[in-house]
Amino acid sequence: MKPEQILTGLQSPCGLAFDADDVCFVSEAATGRIVKTSPEGRIVTFAETGRSPAGIAFDDSGDLFVAETGRYHVLLISPDEAIKVYASQCKGRRFAGPRALTFSPTGNVLFTDSGEDSTGAVFRADLDGEVKLITGDLSHPSGIVLAEDSVSLFVSESSMRRIVCLELDENEDVENRETFIEFDDGGDIGSILFDSQGTLYVAREGLGITTVDPDGNVTGTISLPGERPAGMVFGGLNYDELFVAETDTGNIYRLQSEQPGQRPFAGPRSV
Repeated sequence: MKPEQILTGLQSPCGLAFDADDVCFVSEAATGRIVKTSPEGRIVTFAETGRSPAGIAFDDSGDLFVAETGRYHVLLISPDEAIKVYASQCKGRRFAGPRALTFSPTGNVLFTDSGEDSTGAVFRADLDGEVKLITGDLSHPSGIVLAEDSVSLFVSESSMRRIVCLELDENEDVENRETFIEFDDGGDIGSILFDSQGTLYVAREGLGITTVDPDGNVTGTISLPGERPAGMVFGGLNYDELFVAETDTGNIYRLQSEQPGQRPFAGPRSV
């Protein structure tokens, strides 16, 4: 997998997401905006979130959900670009800084939350924006992805260089928790996602993208220009192209994958 630069000139690109028309959107943490890109490499401001947008994801009705780290909110941006706060607290507890988010098949938004304090959490927000704590004793949780079985929720603990698997019950509460893999080299870890064969892709500071098989064994590392890979997403006609945002260079890279990506769950409006 050789990286091909497809976009440049971004300022601290972080989250990546494709809409229903296969248009790529990027969150810029340094500028507080979400940009819309074109195949020709043009970049247009789609929305301004105010501070430091991180993870982003579209649901099946075209709403864009944003983990706004700097404003301590999860935002919802509708197709007409209206912005509203989807979730900001849980039982009176303000978020420390939402980092990444994903959808569950029940229509819930699952997201990591981490501030300057080492202790972080995973929350879920339902269709009405009602928030519940899933677990609250993680160390700088950053990336999050739900496996195809919709039971195994994987979360990267950034500074610990560890990925944990949270086994969820039918109510999406944690039934069991175990360490999936712990790295003994490299810097912080961040974004994670699966391909269709259950291989986990892990963004690792200073190293690039590491691939891990379903048994927790490292199978390879993909080198990238720059030291800080951030958001990742699969796209392309056959969903077998891996797109990676790299913070240091301000570039987006595309890599051809041997396997297509795992299709994400559709999101809140699908139920």
